[in-house]
Amino acid sequence: MVRILISLILLSVLGCSSDYNALSASKSYDSYAPMQDKQRAKNKYLAYTHRFTVTVKKSELSRVFTDVLEACLSDNEHKCLVMHSEQSGGEYLYANIRLRVSPEGVAKYKSLISESGEIEQQSTSAEDMTDSVVDTEKRLDMLASYQAKLKGLESDPNINIESLIKVASELSEVQTQIEYSQGQKAKLYLRISMDVLDISLKTSKNETLISPIGEAFSEFGEDFSEGVAIFITAAAYLIPWILLVVFLVWVARYFWVRSKRRANS
Repeated sequence: MVRILISLILLSVLGCSSDYNALSASKSYDSYAPMQDKQRAKNKYLAYTHRFTVTVKKSELSRVFTDVLEACLSDNEHKCLVMHSEQSGGEYLYANIRLRVSPEGVAKYKSLISESGEIEQQSTSAEDMTDSVVDTEKRLDMLASYQAKLKGLESDPNINIESLIKVASELSEVQTQIEYSQGQKAKLYLRISMDVLDISLKTSKNETLISPIGEAFSEFGEDFSEGVAIFITAAAYLIPWILLVVFLVWVARYFWVRSKRRANS
């Protein structure tokens, strides 16, 4: 009786610990959100990446994977974009999804995956893009100033034809550099204004005590066929060697009997 009581107490403690860990994982991002807002207020050039690792049932993984993708594709409010998606089968099913979404939309997808499984691990990292933004803006200012000077030379009535051709060529090159730098600036601001969300979905090896038995029965036919195939392949390799050994034994026995007869005669 005492042993039974101790076992029940241990099970309840472990269950509470597991529930606490799951609760902590689900609440950690919510508690971090205000801190993230304060950091954005201090530095507007931070680019955030959020990572979630979620354990789901094997039977639910494909559905959760599809639900997240469909939710993103139809999410115009948070401007969600699927940047990468991958799903793999086998003994350990897993899936990876990378989304780009507005900071306000992160909670939506975190809630979606937490309803379908247990968030085992999550993290948030911030990359400071200040230097890249400042350097790009300085380059644009320099190019704009240079472009203005070239336009001044181009409009000079005393400029000769040869110089005018060189100025026109330089203006074309400067315009190309300006457009490229503007594109780089737009990419930087897009990365800053939108968060990256990495979602990893995985399954536990054995969800219940009878899962290994069920898996063994479900894979019996495949394992049996594979075993027969291995046997046939092994036989194909062994039969020639067996025939050779039998032949050599027969030859050796033939000469041994022959030599024995000569010795007796």
